[in-house]
Amino acid sequence: MLFWIELIVLLALIFWGVRKGGVFLTLAGGIGVFIFTFLFRAQMSDPPLTVLRIILCVVLAGGAMQAIGGIDYLVAIAEKILRKHPKSVTILAPIVSWIFVFCCGTGHIVWSILPIVNELAIENGIRPERPIAASIVSSQNAVCATPLAAAMAALIGFMESSGIGMVKILLVMIPATLLGSIAAGVVMLKKGKELADDPEFQRRVADGTLKLEEKHEEKKIDFSKFSKVSKISVLVFLGAMVCVVILGAVPSLRPVLGNDKALGMTDIIQIFMLVAAAVIALLMKDKKPDEILKTQVFQSGVFAAVIVIGLCWMVNIFIGSQSSYLTEVVAGFTNKYPWIFIIACYLVGNITTSQASTTAIVIPLGLALGIAPPVLLAGWATIGSHFLIPAASESLAAIAFDTAGTTKIGKFVFNTSYLLPGLAMAVVNAVVAYVLGVIIF
Repeated sequence: MLFWIELIVLLALIFWGVRKGGVFLTLAGGIGVFIFTFLFRAQMSDPPLTVLRIILCVVLAGGAMQAIGGIDYLVAIAEKILRKHPKSVTILAPIVSWIFVFCCGTGHIVWSILPIVNELAIENGIRPERPIAASIVSSQNAVCATPLAAAMAALIGFMESSGIGMVKILLVMIPATLLGSIAAGVVMLKKGKELADDPEFQRRVADGTLKLEEKHEEKKIDFSKFSKVSKISVLVFLGAMVCVVILGAVPSLRPVLGNDKALGMTDIIQIFMLVAAAVIALLMKDKKPDEILKTQVFQSGVFAAVIVIGLCWMVNIFIGSQSSYLTEVVAGFTNKYPWIFIIACYLVGNITTSQASTTAIVIPLGLALGIAPPVLLAGWATIGSHFLIPAASESLAAIAFDTAGTTKIGKFVFNTSYLLPGLAMAVVNAVVAYVLGVIIF
């Protein structure tokens, strides 16, 4: 009986935190910690300090690259790729979005790409909704693949304690999410009316809101405006990521410490990210290192870390207090019907609309339930597909980038431009992740 009471309290606090929005999600977790310890007398558990350290180290490196202009340089490269193949923008845009989010560790880079995507779509008579919606869902999907994202950092921190290394996780998540992003573009190829037949597009052209250029001159990207250090910062950042992956793939390369144990991967990630941030900061000549703290990458990462503190602490206490019931009763049910866990991950992702927050909820619970790694990663692969309802900020903000007015929220709320690509992406992600998980694990 106590299990169900505590579960209801846990879910109610999470729902309350989501409804209030923002940082209140972690504050609701703090209230939960008080309730579980002072009222239910549950045994205290520690917050995930390793996860917090990884997140902060990763966003320091990403913020350093953004502060010095490295992310702007990557956006220029993305624009060059898209302009070379404008007719294929519906398929190419989500792939480019995935690649550049993977390289940067943040979905925010997509905002710089969307104006280009919209312009190319209209110039080539393509409904902008198609590449824009596919790009938005793909950008969130890549967060579940890159070792530089806060959510992936949290996942690695949780999974390492269960003996599941970063390299195996990446071998599952990289192909699964990339194929899912391609699927998002494919299902959008014929979505909606053709641009010339769209009533909203016709209205905007007729009243002068949207002015069409008769001649489209080929635009050349001026790479000379980017400093040498901004380009070097990209190499430093990506080099650090490559080193981390190599050390994860070849354990013999890791240093053996005084206790005769090899350095752990969570520590290696932190060390290399801090070193990368330091090297990039040393390259800054006209800026102070404190500029890192003002970047969008750093601030969004710190927000993810703050969310983890209260929320994950509460979840850990609940799991610790009900570990016997979870392993004896609930685990048998979820192992018999594993698809329930996958659907639960997808729904929680749509409620929180934050991969880091969802990770803090579902992964500790999944590990406590003894969920098999293929199912665990198949469920986690769906958390970036949080477009069932238009609650995510990116699904609302992206509408403004579509000057033709084709990207929209429908009359029935659920029928948004993102629903179809988001669902297709979630299904492909889960299926591919499960199949690869079975092979690898």
